[in-house]
Amino acid sequence: MADRSSHDPLAGIAFDRLPPAGAYGVAGEPGVVASIAEPFVALVVARPGKAASVVDRLNRAFSVTLADRPHAAIEGNTTVIGTAPGRFLVLSRTDADLFGTLRAILGTEAMVTEQSDGNVTFSVTGDRAPDMLAKGALIDLDPVAFHVGDAATTVIAHIGVTLWRSGEKNWRVLVGRSYEASFTRFLIASAAEYGLRLENQGSEGRG
Repeated sequence: MADRSSHDPLAGIAFDRLPPAGAYGVAGEPGVVASIAEPFVALVVARPGKAASVVDRLNRAFSVTLADRPHAAIEGNTTVIGTAPGRFLVLSRTDADLFGTLRAILGTEAMVTEQSDGNVTFSVTGDRAPDMLAKGALIDLDPVAFHVGDAATTVIAHIGVTLWRSGEKNWRVLVGRSYEASFTRFLIASAAEYGLRLENQGSEGRG
């Protein structure tokens, strides 16, 4: 585990390298804890005229209630995020054949695309998490405005992301895997003043 509490927490880390797990920024209890979760991910796009039926099928299959707005519905090991009319991201911690599961649920009413290899999900928690994320976000992430369950497809630090608030102090950020190192560097630089503990990172977290 790295301990980088120096003035420049990214000193000595090549720009194109994934920073290692460890403590970054000010010493003491961290205001932000970030880790990488790698759930199985799929994109669902309802066929024309089938959006309502797709919502109903997803609700019944995963015991969730999808809202008619950008929203993350979480139940057990599954998260279903409405990102646009008739478009949903489905994430699972346990279903290695999520693509097959969704095809069985939705039949011909939606197109399903496997997305696991192309994306990585960051879990960001702590009292200062919204302050840190707000440094790079183009939307208002104040907890008064961005409630638990709210979701958005937006840009953070010039990186396209899907963001949702999964709990009172918990946030999740889905980014393209090719931007994993860049987004990790943003987390470190932006959270340094609050203290950051970076867990489950790189090859150490992918055994």
